[in-house]
Amino acid sequence: MSAEIASRVAAALSEKPVAALEDIAKLAETRVADVVRHLPEGEAVCVPGEFFVEAMQDIKTWGEITFIVNTGDVILEAKAPLPDGSMGRGFYNLHGKPIGGHLKAEACEFIAFVSRKFMGVDTHSVQFYSESGNCMFKVYLGRDEERNFLPGQVDAFVALRDRLTAD
Repeated sequence: MSAEIASRVAAALSEKPVAALEDIAKLAETRVADVVRHLPEGEAVCVPGEFFVEAMQDIKTWGEITFIVNTGDVILEAKAPLPDGSMGRGFYNLHGKPIGGHLKAEACEFIAFVSRKFMGVDTHSVQFYSESGNCMFKVYLGRDEERNFLPGQVDAFVALRDRLTAD
């Protein structure tokens, strides 16, 4: 990664420290993946995409999450437990409702465990990035009616992050 990109990301983060990562990337004129890799210490831990299936299999045990796909023109959210999935024909196939579909696991370059403030609220998410530098999708921890994290999810997030970084 060039020093120029790192400098632009740092400037954008300084100007808008709690903005959406996609907005920071636009401001820095770079890819969202570059922003994630240059977040301040403690805000993002990245692991290789080879852990895609292992991460998805773990997340399915967490209970209700928010599954987000942001194309720039559309931000699609589904709140439900992540269903079981299996590999077939190069895709990780989600077998459920309301979250279902086919995710090209081999396209995942890295997985980022992101913990940062967004709109003044602490967030934790697992974000899957393609080789193009775009975010394939994000999985945010679930919240109750008072906007507190669902019991056990922060611990599960940290345990998965720590296990995958130890490998």
